[in-house]
Amino acid sequence: MKISRTHTIFEIILVLLGVLLSLIFLNMSMPYWLSDAGWYIKLIFSFFVASFISSAIGMILEFRSRIGGIFLLAVFLPFVYVFYVSGFLRLDGFVLGMLEGGCLSFYSYYNNRFDRLAMYLRRFILIFVVFTSSYLILALISIMWSSQEPEFMSSGSNKIFEFMILLGILFTFSFLLTKTIRGIRAYDVFVYGPSRSGKTLLLLAFYNQFVTVLGGQRKEIIVSEKNKESLKIENMLADIEKGELPRSNLQTDLAIYLLSGKKGVKPVGMTFVDYGGEHTKNFDPVQYGTTIEDLNKRFNIDVPTLEQNMGNIDFIKNLRDNHKNEFAEVVEKVTFAHVYKRFESAGKIIFLVDGDHIVDYHNGGKTNLTKLFGHYSNIINIFGNEKSYAIVVTKTDMFRDLSKIMENSKEARDIEHEIYDMFCEITTFKEIVNMAYQMPIYMYTVSVDATMKPLTMESENPEMQREYPKINPWRVGEIGKFSF
Repeated sequence: MKISRTHTIFEIILVLLGVLLSLIFLNMSMPYWLSDAGWYIKLIFSFFVASFISSAIGMILEFRSRIGGIFLLAVFLPFVYVFYVSGFLRLDGFVLGMLEGGCLSFYSYYNNRFDRLAMYLRRFILIFVVFTSSYLILALISIMWSSQEPEFMSSGSNKIFEFMILLGILFTFSFLLTKTIRGIRAYDVFVYGPSRSGKTLLLLAFYNQFVTVLGGQRKEIIVSEKNKESLKIENMLADIEKGELPRSNLQTDLAIYLLSGKKGVKPVGMTFVDYGGEHTKNFDPVQYGTTIEDLNKRFNIDVPTLEQNMGNIDFIKNLRDNHKNEFAEVVEKVTFAHVYKRFESAGKIIFLVDGDHIVDYHNGGKTNLTKLFGHYSNIINIFGNEKSYAIVVTKTDMFRDLSKIMENSKEARDIEHEIYDMFCEITTFKEIVNMAYQMPIYMYTVSVDATMKPLTMESENPEMQREYPKINPWRVGEIGKFSF
């Protein structure tokens, strides 16, 4: 479920405002487009408009970027009509612009990198504003110069006033467009959660989905003195098949798993970082800088190289293989730096919430959730709103008997809303809800094994009631829809 939809009203108003401002601008600036401009001026403007329209279509293909694409169309489609009827539109420039924007859109879609398209558009809009302002200034001077002196004396002040309004609208365009055009690295999903939050079993469920549905494969790096073999995905799956839970990480263990595949032609990826200790409580940028400096001294690798590559699993693997002794001594700092870079680069971030806290809600669970949501809201504040976020409650089977509840049923959605209402009693979660006015934030309730029976608080030893789980996912596909 999407936590907040109220910003949709604001987006509709924004689009209507874009259309209105565009029509006002074009109506007031009509004399400038009717002037006898050079062919190269017409070609450049035709190229600009066509490029924006073609790129906007590409933006619409990604949900997070859609409002920016719609706003671009709302602003620049009227330009096409006015340029056409005034004879200002050149077919060669228009075709070139459509091809250029189409190539950029295809690249963004094929690589699932709409952040690149958004960055290009924001820069191109600034160039358009500067070029258009310069053209209007020169056109105004030309009109005033060619006017008869008495005529100019009577209407010159009005023309200058209208010109100032045009510039104001133009810079309003620039401000609104650069604020609404957003793109994310949609292929890059990072899953984050504290120890015992259900990361391992969720990893195995997604590994199955990547391999069977997305034609995927995995990369993994494991640092452990005693658990290296047991932390490999194939061995964890084997443990599940034998009716055993995968072993818990030791304090110094670090395991990074990268799942990659393709949804159609688009690349998709998901990263899990599993660690035994709590190395990542404070993601302060200053602490990150200090950590990088420490790693620079330890590995004798320059700071720019570390900052550029700490989010790369192959780079971490090379550090482990080429600096074995040093790596073991600073595994906590490597974990912190890697997780920080994953937060920084990921387009979509999934926060995990342990379902145990819901079962124990009135017995310490609410306290733990208050701290956890406070931690997550701090992360969102640090890494900004140019991303999509999801809060995923794991182990829902401990809260409700899911064995007879269909994943897409009303009962399933009711469970999600019930847990959401429970979370809304927590102040730090309400802060996250407030953030959802500026960025898309979702919440899902999932289970890796829907056949498990819920814990009953009346039992003296509730753990004895539950068998070890299998991989029978429930609503995990909802996370897939968010991620891919």
